[in-house]
Amino acid sequence: MKKVGVYYMKNKQIFDELFFFAKVKKCPAVFLGKKSLISLRDFLAGMNYAFSFYNEENYFKYFHEFIDWYHHNQIKSLSGYACWWNNILYTSGNDDCLAFDEFFKEFELYLSCLLYTSPS
Repeated sequence: MKKVGVYYMKNKQIFDELFFFAKVKKCPAVFLGKKSLISLRDFLAGMNYAFSFYNEENYFKYFHEFIDWYHHNQIKSLSGYACWWNNILYTSGNDDCLAFDEFFKEFELYLSCLLYTSPS
């Protein structure tokens, strides 16, 4: 049985989204050059574009669902910051490194909500 969030090609595992995010969180400099929300945003946009060439299902399923969840549940004011990353940066005092940590805090909160609201 195939796991959700893990993508296969000819029965070979090629991408595990949650494992990927855990690795980026643990060693951001390896992937991004430095611990930075803006660099993470750009890196994810590039990966999303590259994956689009495969014409497969959404490789960033959890991440894209997180963005919808974040807009619906976390952006409570009409501060003008409609983008998830811009709002996180703004609420982190425009500190890019702190915003990186805040992103993972929010992403993990979203994942925990999925865990506790999914049907048994």
